Amino acid sequence: MPLLRIALGLVVGSLAALWLRRLAHRLPGASTPDATDGCPRCGAAPSLAGRIPLLAATPLGRCRQCGARGARSLWLDLSAVLGTAVVFWRAGGTPALYVALVVLWLAIAASAIDLRLRIIPNRLLAGAAILGLLAMLPLGEPAYVQGILGAAALLAIGAVLAVVGRGGFGLGDVKYLAVVGLLLGLRPGVLSLLLAVMLGGLYAAGLLATRRATRKDTIAFGPFIAIGSVIVALLLYTPPR
Repeated sequence: MPLLRIALGLVVGSLAALWLRRLAHRLPGASTPDATDGCPRCGAAPSLAGRIPLLAATPLGRCRQCGARGARSLWLDLSAVLGTAVVFWRAGGTPALYVALVVLWLAIAASAIDLRLRIIPNRLLAGAAILGLLAMLPLGEPAYVQGILGAAALLAIGAVLAVVGRGGFGLGDVKYLAVVGLLLGLRPGVLSLLLAVMLGGLYAAGLLATRRATRKDTIAFGPFIAIGSVIVALLLYTPPR
């Protein structure tokens, strides 16, 4: 059963990677279309291997006309495929599986978009919230109560951070925190925020120490919220069965 859950996770993760890549490359301001829509160099239709995550980065996924590699976002593919396999391995067959998948896929999409465009789209957050509410159905009424409390608490904390941060913490981050609170509940949501602040602080300190940034510079905070939420979802929200 563990091997079956991992295999199923790899399949579902591959489909998720395709969707996430399309989403990341079709937003306003994004770069050229991804390999799922055409070759990034000549625009030719990709081969079958060029459409499959992970395989697109191998010689099998090269464009048949110009030889360009198909994969433009290998880290995104790896995160979606391997992350989904891990979630299935830990939570397969438990009611928490679907919520953990929503947390993971939202984290990957939000990170990819925030790093490239410095925004976290409202459509992405609204879609994740709706999927999360549906995913919480197997968990019953307590999950919805905790979700409402978590969303309200993280929304309030995020608003304070946005005011105090003076531009270092955007409204997209605030709304992302609210969705994380909705999905994970009050205590796990607050813990994910604490992890995000700690990781973001360490990263900023490293940039300052190496003089790669100044105190006036800002960083994309969405990826740190994503990392914190995924860690909490995997370690606390989805105990292994």
